[in-house]
Amino acid sequence: MSLVKKALAKSKGGVPKSAMDAQAPSKVKRSNEKQTEYAFFKAAISSDLAQLKTFTDIADKADYKSAALERNDYMGYINQYRMSGGNHPNIVLSWVFIWLVDLKRWTQAIELLPLLIEQQQPLPTRFNTKHWPTFLIDQLYDEVNWHLQNNKSDGYKDMAFCLYQVIHLLRRQDWAGQEIAGGKLYAIACKLEVARDNTGNAVCFGEQAQKINRDAGVKTLVAKLQKKLQRQ
Repeated sequence: MSLVKKALAKSKGGVPKSAMDAQAPSKVKRSNEKQTEYAFFKAAISSDLAQLKTFTDIADKADYKSAALERNDYMGYINQYRMSGGNHPNIVLSWVFIWLVDLKRWTQAIELLPLLIEQQQPLPTRFNTKHWPTFLIDQLYDEVNWHLQNNKSDGYKDMAFCLYQVIHLLRRQDWAGQEIAGGKLYAIACKLEVARDNTGNAVCFGEQAQKINRDAGVKTLVAKLQKKLQRQ
């Protein structure tokens, strides 16, 4: 049992303040329990964030985040939050998503993206963007680009899977005001597919990148790929 859940269980074991509290309707009781649970996890994540400020080394921060996710079972809380239909500004959800991205746990992060968008969860104020897809795309772009620049072909398949997941989730996204992010998503997918020798997919992604943002940086590449397809 996580440290947070131990503290929560201890608090639930207290004596009711009054006979009325003891006889409270089940819905009210469940609502109060949810609020209490959130308060505990919010306090835990706030404590972890304060502790992170004491580290200067990125690797140390990553180790701490990974350990905190396990120690406090934040993912267990978030899964319960989702299943219960919870919907309120949730700083725990927001920071866990950010940590998952920082730790390159792409599949877990991508799984939470629709919930953040649907509930319009606010990004912490320290970040420049207020748009969750943009936040994720920026980080994922850098990761895929690193693989391409360093010829890490053994990771191409996993990176392609992540990009395909994000593209599928955002297939109906209105990119108005976020054209740069949308263009980056499809542009890096185009470049990755070139590296994987999937010319047809590369052209499709490249054309979509230009459709969203004409300055996506793949105009020349797409033209070459189109000519290549014509010769085949």
